[in-house]
Amino acid sequence: MTRRVLARAAPVAAAALVAACAQTPEVSDEPSPSPSPTPRVMRPIEGPREDAARRHRQQARAARAAGDLATARDHLHVIALLHPEDDALRREIEALRAEIRRGVNERLEAARAAARAGDNGRASSEYLRALALEPRNAEATRALRDIDRQNMARAQSGRAARVRVEDLFADARAARTAPPAAGALATGTAGAPPATDARDVYDLDQRLEMLRAGDTSGALRELKAWVDTHPRDRAGRQRVGAAVAEKAKENEGKGQREAAISLYEQAIALRGEPQADWTARIAAIRKAIGEDAYNEGVKLMRTDLAGAIRRFEAALKADPQNARAATRLREAKAAQEKLSRMPAR
Repeated sequence: MTRRVLARAAPVAAAALVAACAQTPEVSDEPSPSPSPTPRVMRPIEGPREDAARRHRQQARAARAAGDLATARDHLHVIALLHPEDDALRREIEALRAEIRRGVNERLEAARAAARAGDNGRASSEYLRALALEPRNAEATRALRDIDRQNMARAQSGRAARVRVEDLFADARAARTAPPAAGALATGTAGAPPATDARDVYDLDQRLEMLRAGDTSGALRELKAWVDTHPRDRAGRQRVGAAVAEKAKENEGKGQREAAISLYEQAIALRGEPQADWTARIAAIRKAIGEDAYNEGVKLMRTDLAGAIRRFEAALKADPQNARAATRLREAKAAQEKLSRMPAR
């Protein structure tokens, strides 16, 4: 019986021994490995994105405060890429785009008006302001190139005209100081009035040549001085008036209407007599300028009251008899005053 008990207990004891060996840790002479480092917690992606959006928002405000609306719009576009879900930001960008479009249209209109008046300097400034708001504006870019070409051609023509006129004046001075010919001394005709008249005609020709060469401002000064010196020379004054009127007609054909009006007026003054054709051209040009300004004001009535008022005032300045412009000006001013009294929302 004892043997049977031992036989049954032997497997149990073996199993217990095996379990004990499995639970006993293996002892090693090697040093235990160091514990693995704690994983580093990464900063969430929202942090850098918010920092970038905040930075671009500050730059947009600074650009807008400086009047650089195009740069402000670009910074807002970056913020929109970072936060495409921001509806308020999209509305702000659309409002800024509308403001830029209004500004570009105002600058372009001012530039066109200056170009029509022959004021290329002011036209260039207005076109550059339009490009500052919209750097890829095709009309402003093309117009600036045209103005540069005109300025270069005018400068070259002016230099050539001055050289020619200076040479001619030098010839005239030499002719005046030259001693009379022997035949003239013998016949007693030296210094006679016909010779003096011929020199005056030659002098006038040189001043008219300056006008035809393109130096309009310099030629007008010289022609006025000639008329002041020869107030009773009717034929000479008629020549002067006709030449200036021809230059006015040339400017009118180029669309430089206000410059044409000024030249027609100077032609009448230099001629010293009224000229019905020139007076009629002045009236027609003024009426056309007033009509154009009136139509521009009508277009602006719904979107830009201040701009409409400026155009109606320009229409009346050009053509004081424009009754429609006067009526529209009163309506625009009344609407502006009404809007100014409305409480701000």
